[in-house]
Amino acid sequence: MKPILLEDIALFRNISQLKMNPAHDHVSFTLTTPVRDENLYHQDIYVTDCRTSRTTRMTGSGKDGFCLWDDDETLLLMSERSEADKAKDFEEKTVFYRLNIHGGEAVKAFEIARNVQDIKQVSPGRYAVKVLYDRNLPEKIEDRKDEVDYHIFDELPFWGNGRGYVSGKRSLLFLYDEKKKELKQLTEPDTDVGYFTLKGNQLLYIASTWRDILPQTAGLYLMNLEDESIECLMEEGKMNITHCQFAGDDVIFTATDMKKWGSGQLLDFWRYDRQTKTSRLYHANKEELAIGDTTMGDTLRPGGTTFFGKEDSVLFIALHHYETAVYALQDDQVEKKVCLKDGAILCFAEQDGDFWYIGAEVNALNALYHNGEKVFDPNGELMKDRDVSQAEYIPFTNRNGQTVDGWVLKPKDYDENRSYPGILEIHGGPRAAYGMVLFHEMQIWAGMGYFVFFCNPRGSEGYGEAFADLRGQYGKIDFEDLMDFTDHVLKLYPALDPLRLGAAGGSYGGFMCNWIEGHTDRFAAIASQRSVSNWVADFGTSEIGFSFDRNEMGADPWTDMEKMWEQSPLKYADQGKTPILFIHSLRDYNCFIDQGAQMFTAMKHFGVPSRMVVFEEENHSLSRSGKPKHRIRRLQEMTDWFEKYLK
Repeated sequence: MKPILLEDIALFRNISQLKMNPAHDHVSFTLTTPVRDENLYHQDIYVTDCRTSRTTRMTGSGKDGFCLWDDDETLLLMSERSEADKAKDFEEKTVFYRLNIHGGEAVKAFEIARNVQDIKQVSPGRYAVKVLYDRNLPEKIEDRKDEVDYHIFDELPFWGNGRGYVSGKRSLLFLYDEKKKELKQLTEPDTDVGYFTLKGNQLLYIASTWRDILPQTAGLYLMNLEDESIECLMEEGKMNITHCQFAGDDVIFTATDMKKWGSGQLLDFWRYDRQTKTSRLYHANKEELAIGDTTMGDTLRPGGTTFFGKEDSVLFIALHHYETAVYALQDDQVEKKVCLKDGAILCFAEQDGDFWYIGAEVNALNALYHNGEKVFDPNGELMKDRDVSQAEYIPFTNRNGQTVDGWVLKPKDYDENRSYPGILEIHGGPRAAYGMVLFHEMQIWAGMGYFVFFCNPRGSEGYGEAFADLRGQYGKIDFEDLMDFTDHVLKLYPALDPLRLGAAGGSYGGFMCNWIEGHTDRFAAIASQRSVSNWVADFGTSEIGFSFDRNEMGADPWTDMEKMWEQSPLKYADQGKTPILFIHSLRDYNCFIDQGAQMFTAMKHFGVPSRMVVFEEENHSLSRSGKPKHRIRRLQEMTDWFEKYLK
């Protein structure tokens, strides 16, 4: 068998957006396929018969990534199937088609003269629609052509990763009547709507109404679509609200007041009693579950139901340590319902205890499962002749007496009598977690003869609030854990050459790579991606600088610039000696390009071997959803860097 290859990233197919029809006898999902020659992705809809587990491809245009069940047998697709379906210059338009799952061609249903982000059925022919609204855009199309070459910034954030320039943009709710061809606005222009759900004519939604600076809190609202009256269930300004669902006559939602642990504080469950018109803490999160989070990976494509209300309970996805599973909250008690042991479940559909879900097992790619049985495997044929390096669990106790989970991938054809180079991988976040699902980047290096080792140091998600709290401690306790883990791996595997070690990471992992550059000479090469190097500058350029940075640093440039500078890798760049590669994307507004550029300039200034690779038209998610050729080139750059300095 051959090892997993670098080019395989442009062959792996992903499934997402699992949905069950009203009759509960079919599920649909989206299959995403990389097309290397076109340097893009095709998306098509598949349907699985719940009674026979037979899966059928429903569309073949490659342009059908979103659908909902219009009735038991009909899919409503958001699609562009002809030139006429495409919006003209400066025009807003979204076209929908209907497709019967038992055969026949898709038939055009209707079009909405807005950029639709999400749509849910209220009743046959009536839909609640979330659209993107830009208050800076002239209403008349002929006036818009003069707006394309400049942008107005009058709010924070003024840009957003993967969204471009966002100042003045909001997600608004509308009601669309297909028979009348009427689109009616339901929410105000300054009200930005997040998640929304329906129960009959009751529309439940999370929203923030703001100008100037995006708040970290939101409100919870219930609208009666018959008379469009709105009831505020939780007022804005108090809590960060993330999920909401109807549960019988009441509403259950997740929220945090951020008082003890800051903006990264874990969510609690709250119940709004619609009889007494009061909210109360329904379940304090004793299990320290990270609700809605999942294990990190570069081969997974999240998307689909992760929070679902039933008559007396809610089902939800949560991360605990390094496993992502489906849990149920009922009568103030949480119970794990479904898991892929030590793996990750990404989304699910359920009826009467019968579970369908998309997830990844240990050392595997994503697939569709039914109550533990694999039903559809989009990469089965490809992986038949691939030799997957098995992740070995090697936890250790850090100097603070805490258990830190870690793993190692041994080199292909491992011989303990030989000497091997190794690469320390550092995850992003920092409130995130590695697990045991297949990570392509790590697999290719293990297949090329490297030890690859990775862990969840302090700051990681899934281990409780105190463990995850890095505020004011960046580069301190996390750095200690990473270095202690490296020592741990070297002790366990004498074949790992301590003189041929590399380090790689992105986002927070990129920050740590930059920190390592100025704080230790034990590594022979570093690959820093989408990184942070200067918190002072990041405050003013990152889409989350004004919120995340202040929370994590415990300061801003005016209250304690020195504190921010102390935790900035750029301060220590004059101590760097290790050859370092920087990778950034021009549309990454989370970790803006100035962060890598400043560190790269410093390295060149101080004579350290360095290289910077910048990708056009990519954002912070380059490694996970970037264009196929760009993902290959990114991996090739890092691989060549390590081959040059570690082999």
